[in-house]
Amino acid sequence: MISHVLRISVLVGLLGASALSASAQVAAPADSAKAVQRLFASRRTGSTILGFPAGYFFGYGAVATAQGVDGAPVTLGLGAVLSAITISKGVRFSKDREQEIVGAYQQGKAIPKNIRRRLKRKHFRA
Repeated sequence: MISHVLRISVLVGLLGASALSASAQVAAPADSAKAVQRLFASRRTGSTILGFPAGYFFGYGAVATAQGVDGAPVTLGLGAVLSAITISKGVRFSKDREQEIVGAYQQGKAIPKNIRRRLKRKHFRA
């Protein structure tokens, strides 16, 4: 009889522990909002860092092309591509868009799928 009660209590304890660990894995709303903010901040930083070589290659390519330097159009093209990527990232991860998504999330709307896909474990850590 005692072994039966002991088995039941162990089983109930394990079920309770598994329920706690399952609920711990679900991100709290504040955590998700903070993760979105971290994602946007890191993408904006990457855009800014990419902007420096983009500006250099674009400027150098434009001047060198005007002077007739060999290979300058390639440099100008590289600068144009990098500039387009920089502008695209700047628009997609702007502060206004971040505030729009976080505000909508706090009002109960879901985070857009393209943003959810980009959220990684590192964005949820402090």
